[in-house]
Amino acid sequence: METKLLIYISCFLSLAVSCPIGWKPYKTSCYHVSTEDESWIDAMKMCQFHGAYLAHITEPGENDFVVSVMQQTHSSSFWIGGSDWTIEGTWVWEPLGVKMNYTNFSPGKPNNYNGENCLSIRNYDHKWDDDDCDEQRRYICERSQSLTNVFG
Repeated sequence: METKLLIYISCFLSLAVSCPIGWKPYKTSCYHVSTEDESWIDAMKMCQFHGAYLAHITEPGENDFVVSVMQQTHSSSFWIGGSDWTIEGTWVWEPLGVKMNYTNFSPGKPNNYNGENCLSIRNYDHKWDDDDCDEQRRYICERSQSLTNVFG
């Protein structure tokens, strides 16, 4: 009886929520800060390649978390997943087109200066800025934490 119980306990399967190596967890998501500069659209493609999307920041705590991860680098700003290229002035999270309920734009922003339609977050003041989508910037990817099988 003891042997059967020991085998049962040692084969017990549990599930753990985790992020890939190099990604940082926050609530139910994982975040990765790139080390390469890309245009906004190429940054989105790079995130998609890794099963992710450009970060969707939906509340102040998440903004603070993203800023804390950004501050470990020396880049001035990073692409996140917002754009207003479908309807000027209507900011949505791409690629699904979900309208933003939370924003953290700098005063006077967004201003669409020279057709700026993509969203970046600045490292020095933690505020958002509308930017030229062709600018080369680092970027922040977000993906759901995955369930991982853990054997006891």
